[in-house]
Amino acid sequence: MNSYRTSKALASRVAFMILTLGMLSTASAQTIKLATIAPEGSGWMNSMRAGAKEIGERTDGRVKFKFYGGGVQGNDKQVMRKMRIGQLHGGAFTSNALGLMQKDAQLYALPMLFYTLEEVAFVRERMDGKLRATLEDAGYINFGFAGAGFARIMSNTPIGNLEEMQGHKVWVPDGDKLSYSAVEALGVSPVTMPLTDVLTGLQTELIDTIITPPAGAIVLQWNTAINYITELPLAYIFAMLVIEKKVFDRATPEDQAVIREVMERVYRGFDEEGIADNDKAFQALLDDGVKVVIPEQDQIGVWHDAVQKSNQKMAQEGAVDITLLNEINCYVHAYREGTPDKDCG
Repeated sequence: MNSYRTSKALASRVAFMILTLGMLSTASAQTIKLATIAPEGSGWMNSMRAGAKEIGERTDGRVKFKFYGGGVQGNDKQVMRKMRIGQLHGGAFTSNALGLMQKDAQLYALPMLFYTLEEVAFVRERMDGKLRATLEDAGYINFGFAGAGFARIMSNTPIGNLEEMQGHKVWVPDGDKLSYSAVEALGVSPVTMPLTDVLTGLQTELIDTIITPPAGAIVLQWNTAINYITELPLAYIFAMLVIEKKVFDRATPEDQAVIREVMERVYRGFDEEGIADNDKAFQALLDDGVKVVIPEQDQIGVWHDAVQKSNQKMAQEGAVDITLLNEINCYVHAYREGTPDKDCG
């Protein structure tokens, strides 16, 4: 009888241990919920899903990702609000939205900061680490910059000089103070609205001019409502995938290493493909009947001077760290002067 009771007690303890281990295993698994404006079926979404699948396999299912594509979770501010209350854990954000998380993360996207992609590559080699660190210090794990090339002016009538820009309703992303100030510096009154409302704004003529990379215009179908593209690099545009650090930290150090390795590889791929994709998109716009406008050469310097003064003014007012901006400008000038070994840090 005692032997029976002992066996029964042992079986109960074993069952309890198995149940407890099962509960612990379930508790240690996590699903990271991410929002993006990338449409389902797009190359970006397919690559992120492939990366998530690899992470799931390599962590034995302890880390899973759930993506909400096509902007279904709302604009950047709405996504960030949902992150604060735990409904979402992160997302893929464009450069202007990153400024809402950490102001200096958007520095590369300052209007007319760069002339060429070669300048961008030179500066990024020296500054990427610092700008990524600002986001991590603010509580956002990230996996590198994915460049999308230069934004250009796209409009329903040709714009080749400042006079032709007057009277246009130029879209500026909601909350993007730097771009707002830059457009104002050109003597134009900007119209702010969330990214998710731009197509409707173009269709209803609330706006008639956008500043965006060709690839972005096509992916978001904005190209259906514009007729002209001005061949002038206005701003370098990029995106980043960020995950709240408090969520990322729930994974074991080993699983964190897997997430970083895979997602950094995915974003390096995005970055390498971005220039080619933007060039292809530019040609696609032309093939679709959009006409190129070459800006008047004597006007380009005027535009640059006005916008650069705006950038410096906003930095002095604290919109971005003026020390970091000056460091970037120092490297830009070093590239233009042919002094690549210049120490700007």
